[in-house]
Amino acid sequence: MHRQLKDISIIIPCLNEAACIETLYKELSQVLASYSYPYELLFVDDGSTDNTLEVLSIITQADNRVHWISLSRNFGHQKALKAGIDAAKGQIVITMDADMQHPPTVIPRMLELWQEGYDIINTVRMENHKCSPFKKLTSQWFYRLMNAWSEVHIVKGGADFRLLDDKVIRVLRECREESLFLRGMTAWVGFRQIQIPYEANVRYAGETKYSLKKMFSFALCGITSFSVRPLRWAVGLAGFFALLSVAEILYAAYIACFTEQAVSGWASLAILISALGATILLMLGIIGEYLGKLFMQCKQRPEYIIKEKYMKE
Repeated sequence: MHRQLKDISIIIPCLNEAACIETLYKELSQVLASYSYPYELLFVDDGSTDNTLEVLSIITQADNRVHWISLSRNFGHQKALKAGIDAAKGQIVITMDADMQHPPTVIPRMLELWQEGYDIINTVRMENHKCSPFKKLTSQWFYRLMNAWSEVHIVKGGADFRLLDDKVIRVLRECREESLFLRGMTAWVGFRQIQIPYEANVRYAGETKYSLKKMFSFALCGITSFSVRPLRWAVGLAGFFALLSVAEILYAAYIACFTEQAVSGWASLAILISALGATILLMLGIIGEYLGKLFMQCKQRPEYIIKEKYMKE
């Protein structure tokens, strides 16, 4: 199977990336210059407080293939990607970050694989000396936690640097989820997929937007969006403590009926009560997380709000 190349849209979410945008634009233009098919570079400003939008406006005046969307506030990386997917004009969509860690030189290989018949080309980051020990540790635990608790498999080192075919884009546009997790969504939709490795560059400028707290929240979003395993594990934990309580009752009954000794072990009973109370609170927290997601989803609020945009026909 050999497909003919189509229009392509490259979606780049930005949050205070003014120092990176011009360099990224030049590298993308250089990579895409060898192709004769039309393309657009669609930047999504996710509520930046620096001069990101000003830099984009200057570039669009010089190149009509560069478009941008400015959101009314910071809706988050995943919502910014979704805004770009909804607005993209191309029949092929590539998503990547603006910080230069996703190398544009990988794009030709993506296009080759798409021509071979693949609908989703994911990228997998190779670990190297450029990643800090903290980054490696948090990344390792993120994927371990995701794959242990979620019902979709996320490849270790996976990123939001991927190519999506038009048929996949149409499916994603129909999905309206408040708690959006695109890595899980692209694994869930199926189609013909492949992973290719890449070596991440050092961030060109600025600071990372993913703190430890955000990574934990991201993992929790992914788990609760694609699995009810936490609820089932909570039931299993409750069953364990129920059996432990029955064993304690039988032990106390045996001591009282068949011996003249006083029932001992009140310290262990107090520990059991404390553990049981903690388990109940944990289960309530898990249930609350799912109920909260249902509550936010039922509001039917827009996924994002566009403040202004530059989309030349």
